[in-house]
Formats: sequence, structure tokens, C-alpha cells
Amino acid sequence: MNIYFLGMCISMAVYIMVGAWVSRRIRTTEDYYVAGRRAPALLIAGSLIASYTSTGMFMGDASTFFQGAFTPMIILSSMQLAGYIIGAVFFGRYLRRSKVLTIPEFFGKRFCSKKMKNLAAITAVITMTVYLLATVQGIGTLMTVVTGVDYKLCVILALIVFSILTILSGSTGVLITDTMMAALFTGILVVATFIISWRTGGWFHSIAEIAASPQLTDYLSWKGQPGVIYDTGAENVAWGLIYGIVWMSVCMIGPWQSSRYLMAKSEHTVVRSALPAALGIFFLELLVGMSAVFVNLMHPDLDDPSHVLIWAAMNLLPKILGVLLLTGVLAAGISSATTFLSLIGASFANDILGKEKEHHIRTGRIFMVIASVVVLTFALTNPPSIFWIMFLGGAIVSAAWMPVALGCVLSKRLTKAGAFAGMLTGFLACFGMRLFQHFTGVTLPVWLDPSLFGMECNIVAMIIGSALTRVTSEETAARERMFVVPETERKKEDILGTLRNTKQIGVMGVFITVILLVLWAIPYLRATGRI
Repeated sequence: MNIYFLGMCISMAVYIMVGAWVSRRIRTTEDYYVAGRRAPALLIAGSLIASYTSTGMFMGDASTFFQGAFTPMIILSSMQLAGYIIGAVFFGRYLRRSKVLTIPEFFGKRFCSKKMKNLAAITAVITMTVYLLATVQGIGTLMTVVTGVDYKLCVILALIVFSILTILSGSTGVLITDTMMAALFTGILVVATFIISWRTGGWFHSIAEIAASPQLTDYLSWKGQPGVIYDTGAENVAWGLIYGIVWMSVCMIGPWQSSRYLMAKSEHTVVRSALPAALGIFFLELLVGMSAVFVNLMHPDLDDPSHVLIWAAMNLLPKILGVLLLTGVLAAGISSATTFLSLIGASFANDILGKEKEHHIRTGRIFMVIASVVVLTFALTNPPSIFWIMFLGGAIVSAAWMPVALGCVLSKRLTKAGAFAGMLTGFLACFGMRLFQHFTGVTLPVWLDPSLFGMECNIVAMIIGSALTRVTSEETAARERMFVVPETERKKEDILGTLRNTKQIGVMGVFITVILLVLWAIPYLRATGRI
């Protein structure tokens, strides 16, 4: 056992102990699935950050940055910021107001349709299972590279840990451990990034070295390195814009993101948690991206690019910081895994089977075990493909859910038939095209990306379905109830506090623009002699 594996084992033991402690305080179904609806903004923001990141960011995204697709990835990261703001204001607070246990239940309640609830639940379970598979593969790969222990044993160990944590403590334990993990990997990544840049000659010197290298100069250019995603700069930028919309949609309405709002103690908490979550995710992506690019100056020939931060932790950082960074990456994976698993259990118990509430917790736990076994089987029998499996999950949820989620709040004309047709068509179109790509090996043009095509099909199906049917009086009443603000949300001091918070959004946009100019664009353009 090396020191890195020891650090991981200690952290996993701590998370299990926290889960056991929280489990003693669970009394009701709401305690288990939505944390009693009393979580403060700190826990909501921490869980939003932790459930988003996972090994997908620290291994999948890092791999893409390392290979030279910095600009399309940073375009994507900048656009997804808006997802948290739009999602909280135009979806999250109505979701919180509905007092449901799951998002599929919200869709069913809004359209007065059990079929709608079931369809949303099925698409959610498929999406979260896919994403959970990517996370488990990432955790197993991380532990194997660090320890030399067989990949299968690492996957089994990790799955046992996060399954115990989730099954014992439910959403309350997930919120608490998510926030602990987010604090750990955010803090250590900030320190690690600047040490990595110091080891490669300093932040601005490293950018100049990359710009001067014939092999690396495109890594930080507007077009990116040809062939990593697409062969031309225009296609790479278009890909960044398209997947910016996809991941903006995920941050708006993705079940592992927007479900956090169900746990908030008020609608004001929902809105106030969005800004720190958006900033946190952006800066994590920026730090991961620059760290990965800088490693090219030390070791450009990594056998597996997804191991770039693992290599940096074990070779460029002081040992204790390396241990903390790898423990943080593990924490990111476990935090996401607990979120996905808890939501899978909730969807089965509450939405698909529709058990009585007194049996929800037991039924949910049973299906969490079943989901764990299914994911374990796929993880052990399929080679890891973290980045693309993760993007499959994001693409499906954006294609199936995003137009319907916004439409159910903003549109008076959207009918249950239109919503059902849109969600089903978007899901099938995106999933079908992804399967076609996988089995044929065909690279589709960027404008025919499955996620974009799925969203377009969703919108067309919604329009046609709603044109052929009428909005019922029940649906009209259900939508009108969504806009009735509870008395508890009308306190003047809370409203003023939330308004002050929203005024900071413009400041955030300016701040991020300045950061990108100062830390990336201007130094790179100077080094290439363009300014």
C-alpha cells in the first residue's frame, strides 16, 4: 500500500462514517430523498459543484485539454455558467415550489399525466446510469494507476463505498459529503495548479513556451489542435458552442443538478446558490485546463491523456499535496456517484413503481443495490471511455428534457401530448444517432451533432403535438398554481437579499472576461507577436 492509496482509503472511511452518522437522523421520506427541504445555500452550491465535476472533469475534460482542445472546452465552460442562473430562476424555484420528491413527479404534476411522469423517470434513470458508469470507470482507473491494484478490484471497492454511503444516508448525507468533497478538491486544485505552473517555468512563461513550440502552439490558439475533436478551427469552435448549449442545459435542468433545488430551504436559497455554483464550476474547468496544458512542457508523450492530472500529482507536486489532489479527484468521483445512485433509487420508488410513501425508502434502497450491480457489470466488462460516456449522458438529458422543462414553465400552449412527444422524440433521436455513430464509426458533421439534432426534434414534436391537441382545464390550473408565490417566500428582507445577489451576475460576467484575457488570451497573443 503506497501513501496515495492510504490517503484514498482514509477519505473513504471518513465519508462512510459521515453517512452512518447522518443515517441516524433520518425520520421521513422527505429527510431521505430531499434532505427535509431545509438545506442552506452553502450545501446546495457545494452539491451542485460536486455532483457536476466527478472524474469526468478531472480525467475526461483534462484529457481533452491536454491534447490541445483548450478553446472549444473553455467556450463550453463559459457558456454553461448561464445554465445555473437560468435554471435557478426559470425552473429551479418552480420545482422547489411544487413540493415534489423528484423531477419526473414534477413533470407528471405539471401536465396531470402519469405517462409523462413515467417517461421522464425512464429517461432520467437511463441518463444517470450512463453517467454513473463513466464515473465508476473513472474512479477505478484512478485507483489502478495510483496503486497498481487490479482495475476490477478497485471498481468493486469504490462501488461498495459510495453504495453504502448513499443507501445509509440518502440525500442528507449526499449534501453534506458533497460539500466536504467540493471544498477539498477546489482548495487543493487551486494550490496544485500554481505549483504545476511554477514547475514548468511560471504561468506566463509557460504560456510563452507553448506559443513558441511548433508542436504545441495551437493548443492555446482559437482553433485548437486539429484532430482532437474536429480537423478545422471553425468546426472546433462550433463544437464548443453546441456543447456549450448542451452543458448549459445540463446545468439548468439535468436531474443530478436541478434536483438539488428540491432540498433548498426556500426559493431564495435556490436563486442564491446559483452564482457560487456557476463561478466554482468555471474556475475548476479553467484550472484543470491550464494544468493539463502546462504538463505538455514536462511530459507531452503520456500513454493515456486521461491520466494527466494523476501524473502531475505523483511527479510535479510535493508528496502530501499529491496525496490531497488525488484524494480530491477520488472525492469528485464519489460525490457524483452518490448523487446519481440516490436519484436512481428515488425515481424507481417514487415515479416508476409509485409505491406508498411509507415503503419509499426501502424500495429506493433495493433499487440502488440493483443499479449498483448493473453498473458494476458494465464497468467490469467494458473498457473505460470516460469523456465520451459522460458526454453521452449530457447529450441525452439536454435533448430529452431541456425544451420540455422550459416549455412547461414559460408556455401556456404546451399540452401533455406535446410534452410527451417532445421528450420521447428528443430522447430517441439523440440516443439513436449516438448508437449509429458507435456501431458504424461514422463521424457526423458538427452541425448534425446528436444532441443538437435531438433538441431540434424535441421542439418540432412539441409544436406538432400541442397543435393537434388542446390544453385541458386541469393543465391550465396546474400551471397557474406554479405561479402562486407562497407567503413564506414574500418576506421583504429575503426578496431584497435575493435581488442584491442577482445584481452580481453582471459583475460575474465582467470578472470572468477579465480573468480569461489576463490569464490566457493576452499572454498568448503577445507570445505569438499578434499584439
